[in-house]
Amino acid sequence: MELRHLRYFVAVAEELSFRRAARRLNLAQPPLSTQIKSLEGELGVRLFERSTRSVRLTPAGRVFLGQARDVLGAAERAQQQARQADRGLVGTLRLGVLAPAATARLARILRCYRHKFPGVQLSLHMLTSIQQLQQLSSDELDAGLVRPPVESTEFESEYFEESAMVLAVPAGHRLARARRIQWRDFHNEPLVMIHPTLQHGYYEPFLKACTKAGATPIVGQYANEVHSVLWLVSAGFGVAPTTKTIAEVRRPGLVFRELPPDLPLVQTLLVWKRGNASAVLRHFKECVAGLA
Repeated sequence: MELRHLRYFVAVAEELSFRRAARRLNLAQPPLSTQIKSLEGELGVRLFERSTRSVRLTPAGRVFLGQARDVLGAAERAQQQARQADRGLVGTLRLGVLAPAATARLARILRCYRHKFPGVQLSLHMLTSIQQLQQLSSDELDAGLVRPPVESTEFESEYFEESAMVLAVPAGHRLARARRIQWRDFHNEPLVMIHPTLQHGYYEPFLKACTKAGATPIVGQYANEVHSVLWLVSAGFGVAPTTKTIAEVRRPGLVFRELPPDLPLVQTLLVWKRGNASAVLRHFKECVAGLA
C-alpha cells in the first residue's frame, strides 16, 4: 500500500463518484477503478458499495476514510517539516559552551538566533574544550565554544571573543588583601585547576610567568570544570587563575584580583566539524558575525 492509493481512495470517498474523482486526480477512470479494487484486495474488505447509479462507503470504508485522512495529513506535515529543516527553520542547534564563555555577548547572540528562528530548539551543553571536540567529532554537537589550540584538520574555527585572566582567591586569603599581586607571590602557593586532560594549554601562560619570576606554585586540587574550581577556592583549597568573564558573577566567599599585566588574553573560538553544511549551524554563525 502506498500513499497514492490512500489519495485515490479519499478522492473517491469524498466525491462518491469514480468519474468525478478521476477528473479531480487527473487520471482516467478505468485505472482508478483498478487501483481501488487492488486496495480492497490488499485489505481483504470492500470499501465501496457500487451500483450503476451510485457509489457508497461501506462501514469498513467509513472507518478506513478517517484513518487514511490521518495518514495523509501526517505525511504532509512530515514533508513540510523536512523542507523547513532543510532551510534551518526547525530542528535543534546543539551548542557546546565553556562556563567562562557564557557571557553577555553569547546571551545577545542566542536572543538574536531565537528571534530569527523561533522554530529551532537550542540545546546547550556545558563542557570542557576537550569534551566538546570529542562530541563534535562524533556528531553529538553542531558547534562549540572552546579554548585554542584546535590543531586537528577535522575542525574549522573562527575567533569568538577574548578575556583577561584574573585570580580567584578565598575571602580573607593573604592575596585577597595584598595591595598588588606579583608573580613571586605564587611560590609554594596551592592552586586549584581544571585537570590538564580536560583543558589543554589553558594554564601554560600563567605557569610560565610564575617560573620566569622564580616562583613554583603547587597543585592543591584538581576539578573537572570551572564551577567546581570556584567552590574549592571558596572552601580554602587554594587560589585559581580564571577568566574575567567568570568574575562577572558574584559568589560568596570569593574575591577576584587582577594579575600582573603581562599575560596574554584568553581567547575563545567558535568551532564546528569540517563539512558540516547544516542550515541551523550556518544561521548561528551568521548571528555571531552580525553581533561581532
